[in-house]
Amino acid sequence: MKIKIALLLLTLPLMSCAESKQKKDYIIFSGKIENVPSNKLMLGGEKGNITLELNDDGSFLDTLNLGEGRYVLFDSRNRLDFYFTNGSEYNLTADLKNFKKSAKLTGTNTDGSHYLMTKFERIKNLRGNNTEFYSLNENDFIAKEKELAQSYISYLDSFPNLPKALKKTEREELNYYHLLALAKYPTLHRMFTKQPEFKVSKDFFKELDTVNYLNESAYNRGGSYRNLVSAHFNRKAEELAMQEGTDKYFAKLKVFGEIPVDKIKNNLLISAATSDISHTDKLDEYYQTFLTVSTESKHKQTIQEKYEKLKLLTKDQVSPIFTDYENHAGGTTSLSDFKGKYVYIDVWATWCAPCIAEIPSLKKIEKQYHNKNIEFVSISIDAEKARESWRKMVERKELGGVQLIADNDWKSEFIKSYQIKGIPRFILIDPKGNIVDANAPRPSDPKLIEVFNTLNI
Repeated sequence: MKIKIALLLLTLPLMSCAESKQKKDYIIFSGKIENVPSNKLMLGGEKGNITLELNDDGSFLDTLNLGEGRYVLFDSRNRLDFYFTNGSEYNLTADLKNFKKSAKLTGTNTDGSHYLMTKFERIKNLRGNNTEFYSLNENDFIAKEKELAQSYISYLDSFPNLPKALKKTEREELNYYHLLALAKYPTLHRMFTKQPEFKVSKDFFKELDTVNYLNESAYNRGGSYRNLVSAHFNRKAEELAMQEGTDKYFAKLKVFGEIPVDKIKNNLLISAATSDISHTDKLDEYYQTFLTVSTESKHKQTIQEKYEKLKLLTKDQVSPIFTDYENHAGGTTSLSDFKGKYVYIDVWATWCAPCIAEIPSLKKIEKQYHNKNIEFVSISIDAEKARESWRKMVERKELGGVQLIADNDWKSEFIKSYQIKGIPRFILIDPKGNIVDANAPRPSDPKLIEVFNTLNI
């Protein structure tokens, strides 16, 4: 009996030890972050988001039950990326005014977090200026991108204690990031070098054509693969439009609609339709085609709502109005002030590069139609805090016509009524205040003069 009791007592410490070594399924996250106005930040994990509550001095302590993986600490302007493992404790100190540079993380195996916190800054420094990078000729670009891709992997490998799961997914991500740079090259090269007719060589897409673009699990993880899938199928739509002379908006519906993976198909369809339905001149046909190819009821509802609003913006419908917009020349101006004349409206902003690119063409047309029965009205949607920048740019660029600024940037009723989601946007209104074209040609498009000639302006 004494022997049995002794054995039992001996096993108790062993059992206690075994229990203490069981892996905890939570993470302790603490620290202090200064200069957070609301005393709140969002912390996003792979299983959801939580609000991180800070004390008045910026300190915090939280127990996370979102599991091992990537985390993002963020507000509307800042973000930090981490990789946390279950059973670990981490401490962060930072100043929100200089979030990334001031951030210091300590704790159990921080290699994953330190890699993610420094990855993009390193990529940015290695790649250099985007304009210069994508302006390289094709051969130099390919050589440079190959060199960069190898350096990204070398940097990943320089962290010896990375969690295996992170190392595996990050290798895949870096490969997709490399392929995405290749996919973006033709479009960005045309834009940065101002060579709209530029085409890559026949073999340029060879590496891209070996990718499986129907990997739903990789797509669900997001990151560069999702953008790569979008770039691939958009390229296929462009090729179809050129080969068959198909309308570019309908080409996307056709190509995206034939994708056999519903998640990918429906995401690409809604992404395209949200914008394209506002630009097509075949509104009814576009809407019906979208309903045919989409298999997601929520997306159909979204596009139906847009369609019904856009029906109010078709030719000969009464135009939405704006009232008492600030005029750069002084006072305020309303759309009704132009009654009896055609009105060509340019919706733009000082930060919009494509908008600014249209200025020389707009000036030329304004001069050509001076003293004709048409007013050229530019409406800036710059935010309240940028009004001084707007005033200075109007003067510096010597902008002509009537220069106005909307009363509530993107949220202005006139902007919302015209369903404007991207700029520049051009609108043509007739002397009675009715819509001629809610998506009029740009000043740089020769079709604009054809429209003016048809109207005998």
